[in-house]
Amino acid sequence: MRQNKNWINSNSIEVFLHGLVMGTINKLPGISGGLYAIVIGFYSDLMLSIKKINKESLKDLLTFRLSLFSDKINGSFLLFLSMGMIVSYFTTSRLLDFMLYNYKLYVWSLFFGLILGSLYVIIKRTKNTNSLKIIIFLIGISFGLILSFSEPMIENRSLIFIFFCGFISICGITLPGLSGSFLLILLGNYELLLIDSVNNLYNFIISLISNQSTYIIDYELINILIIFFLGSVLGLIILSNFLSFISKKYPLHLNHLIMGFVSGTLPVVWPWNKIDIEINKTELLNFQTIFAFLIILLSVILIIYINHSVDKKNLRINR
Repeated sequence: MRQNKNWINSNSIEVFLHGLVMGTINKLPGISGGLYAIVIGFYSDLMLSIKKINKESLKDLLTFRLSLFSDKINGSFLLFLSMGMIVSYFTTSRLLDFMLYNYKLYVWSLFFGLILGSLYVIIKRTKNTNSLKIIIFLIGISFGLILSFSEPMIENRSLIFIFFCGFISICGITLPGLSGSFLLILLGNYELLLIDSVNNLYNFIISLISNQSTYIIDYELINILIIFFLGSVLGLIILSNFLSFISKKYPLHLNHLIMGFVSGTLPVVWPWNKIDIEINKTELLNFQTIFAFLIILLSVILIIYINHSVDKKNLRINR
């Protein structure tokens, strides 16, 4: 994809702000930061920069040739984009924590709508279906249904599993349309890793800066966040190369697999599965239910609008 702007040499503040938005989006199940990168126009630059983190560039890093290492991987671009994403985790996590505690039904309705909209986008982009691709779709939906109707995965604090969560959740950046946060929901560690651990680290930093001991710090959560971060970094380096190859070599096959998987796992994020109330027939049309379905509808429309913007931007770039 040709770019209409050289993002690698863009203003650092501008790159930081886009990282802030991208990090926020990565925390929302159903929409990926990679999709935002395509909308803005720096997805190709991002993938190119990540691919340059290889044995040759890492050798420069380990031998302290930092300037050469930075030049090879477009260090300034990656640094400020990463800083923006990191800062977003300290801000939006607290908002999500508040929203999930006070408006759980509405938050999960938003998530469900975003996922439903993303599924529509993938279906819209998927053409030339044949028997092999249908089989791949059925494999994806079967795997998703197995996850949906098997015993739900619960929070798992095993450091090996935490590392795996970090490794696999980075798909949201490398594969637009596949949400890393959604994968964390399926793995049972969404709130642990993207809300509780980040809030705990925020409290730890504030307590260090203010030199106050009013905050209760869970050091296990800090260790968990470090392991999750290491898994994410390794996953970004490895998966960015592997998934980029698959998406270029077999894009339609991959779309069918994702389409089936997301379809099969929709019951996992059904909003009424996440709240501790029972809705009988007389309550189906109460205000909460109507408003929740309205949120789902608006979320689907939002994703369709974003996709429309992507198509228009790509058309304009490639003229």
